[in-house]
Amino acid sequence: MYMLSREEAKIRIEEHLENQEPIRTGQKLPIRLGQTFNVYKIPLKYLAPNLLNDRIAWKIREFEAENNRKLSYDNEEDINLVYKLLEDEHKYENEKTLKDLAIKKQQVYGIITNEGIIIDGNRRATLLRKLFNGEANRFNQSLEEFRDFEAIVLKEDISPEEIMALETSIQIGEDIKVSYNPINIYIKIDNLIKAGYNTERISGYMGIPEDDIKERIERFKLMNEYLKSIGKPDHFTLLDGLEDHFIRANKVFKRMDNKSYRVDWDYKDSDVANFKELAFDYMRAKYEGKEFRDTLLGGSNKGDGVFLDEDIWKNFYNKHMEIIDGATLEKEEDWKLLQSQLKGNLRNCNRQLDNMKDDKSISSIISAITTKVGRIESLLKEKNEIDSKSIKELKELESRIYKIRKEFE
Repeated sequence: MYMLSREEAKIRIEEHLENQEPIRTGQKLPIRLGQTFNVYKIPLKYLAPNLLNDRIAWKIREFEAENNRKLSYDNEEDINLVYKLLEDEHKYENEKTLKDLAIKKQQVYGIITNEGIIIDGNRRATLLRKLFNGEANRFNQSLEEFRDFEAIVLKEDISPEEIMALETSIQIGEDIKVSYNPINIYIKIDNLIKAGYNTERISGYMGIPEDDIKERIERFKLMNEYLKSIGKPDHFTLLDGLEDHFIRANKVFKRMDNKSYRVDWDYKDSDVANFKELAFDYMRAKYEGKEFRDTLLGGSNKGDGVFLDEDIWKNFYNKHMEIIDGATLEKEEDWKLLQSQLKGNLRNCNRQLDNMKDDKSISSIISAITTKVGRIESLLKEKNEIDSKSIKELKELESRIYKIRKEFE
């Protein structure tokens, strides 16, 4: 079937609205306050999915990076690609929604531009299109019942930046609510920043505190740094499952950069760069989150990870580089095969750190005993006497300390 250009779709939709009565009137939106809107049945063939769709933003960015071009509303393959990405993003939830739409029909209207670009309801329109293209037969329904999409048509011209803001702010809901992948939230914020919106307005659109928006912007910079460091800029699907890793890593790296990460050695910028490189390797291998956060990185306000002791850290890093240099790493799957070796190196490092902490604990106890002995000496100078029981206990203590000293001398 011939694909309409957006200009042609605009003409067809205008003609369609002139010859059709609305199916609902007086609808309100959380935008353009004071206005009411009508809902119409619009043929799906006039519509196009939003190429700035937040739900699949990470896959769109990745496609554009790999093909070195932006998706276009004038390219039929691009339109079909976006429909396919929407269809595949949440297969289990989509199957439930497909059945719901087949039986109950469209319950919640969408919103489209006057050119037929879907602002709200991209997933529903995708599934209605699937029913119309043959899936309705599975549910013993007529294909013709799914020819149209019920939607408000915003008659004024609207820019891509405004579409992006509207999609973010409109909270109408869906037939079955499907959550966004967390990485797409970061891309959504980045898209809005690039469109010229400040953090205050983004906070209002998204219902997320402004401080959280700012933290996510900072964290997203680290995510992009990671992707560039592995030679995969804009390949955001590689961040799947790593959000918690980046939350802790960003805090720790910030403290290291400003020299507020508390350890007992004078680390240099090159040490921080090596540590970051190593942490990125663990991320790329999809290393388990809790061990990565607690054992490798440690707390953000206290040095208790592998960076705690200079000698232990450098031995750990050197062993890590031996593992990396000895591996064949041609595909992302190859990195996952390193997990057992990385785990072994990290656990060996952790044992060394535990032993070091034990040594420091013994030293602190001996220091405390020395302080107490000094206190006894001061008291005896004042009293000049000691009872027989205390003398006996001192002799026993002297004997035990002598044995410990001789054993480790």
